[in-house]
Amino acid sequence: MRVLLTFMLLCVVSIVEASPTPDWVLGRGHSSYDSSRYLIGVGFSDKSTVSASESARAELIKSIRVKVNTVNKDYNSSDKSFSEASVSSETDFLLEGSQVKDGWYDEDKEIFYSLVVIERQYVLETLRKLIDVLIAKLELTLRQADTFANNGDVLKALVYYYDGFIESTKLFPYIQTYNSVIIESDNSTKGYNFNILFKEKIQNIVDNVQLVPISRNVYDEDIQFSVKAVLDGQGIDNFPIKFYSVYKHFTERLSCKKNGCESRVDITKVVNDSGNAYLKAVVDMQTFAKYFTYKLDEKLFQRLDMLNITFKTKVIV
Repeated sequence: MRVLLTFMLLCVVSIVEASPTPDWVLGRGHSSYDSSRYLIGVGFSDKSTVSASESARAELIKSIRVKVNTVNKDYNSSDKSFSEASVSSETDFLLEGSQVKDGWYDEDKEIFYSLVVIERQYVLETLRKLIDVLIAKLELTLRQADTFANNGDVLKALVYYYDGFIESTKLFPYIQTYNSVIIESDNSTKGYNFNILFKEKIQNIVDNVQLVPISRNVYDEDIQFSVKAVLDGQGIDNFPIKFYSVYKHFTERLSCKKNGCESRVDITKVVNDSGNAYLKAVVDMQTFAKYFTYKLDEKLFQRLDMLNITFKTKVIV
């Protein structure tokens, strides 16, 4: 009897062998999930199947080449978690359609493997909706900005153009991701270069804004200095101007109306010991930046920072 049992055990051992490594673990794809229809992510972990599945989803995202996170770093928000939250939400929408479809445990190395798949069509439809929504939003922003510009509301036009300029940076990563997922050529995502369009609109304003003097007068006890900001000869409303003394610590920030703004200051606050008064009027960039939703691109607006008008005079105190 013992001999018989021993013989049976030997037969079982000889028949049952360790399961071979699946093709999908070796990077050869999965027979049930054709690459023309599915995107595949393979992950592994020495902890658990759950960790392996999380790793697989991360690899799936990499394979889809989502690059949205690269455009968020320049955003400015009072909420410091804005950028990180945005990156998370932009990748999560793709993971919602993913499913764990297979797994394998390597007994020799004690490693869990997981296979996660997602249908290409699901990703494409999701991205297509995001692209369409963003394009519609950019088109609306452009129309609103153009309306403000045509009505002479220069500051509001700049704010809307700049919103569009920043928001449009999201479009290319979406399109790039879409094109990396699709197999057949699709021209529906081409031809939308809003970023350049919004940039040109901003430059057309910034490059043509001027500061012009209205009057410079010295009275018995004070000095009067008035200027205005103009675009194509027309005064700009609510334009922030800073008056300051080069010789003394005097600063006055004003919101210039279309007909200009005036700083009238006591002579003793701006004249130096030699009787010289030196005033400057410049664009108040600190106040100017507060109008905008996003942090200003310094290169795009640097010309405004260089505009100035001076008033130098000799005063007998």
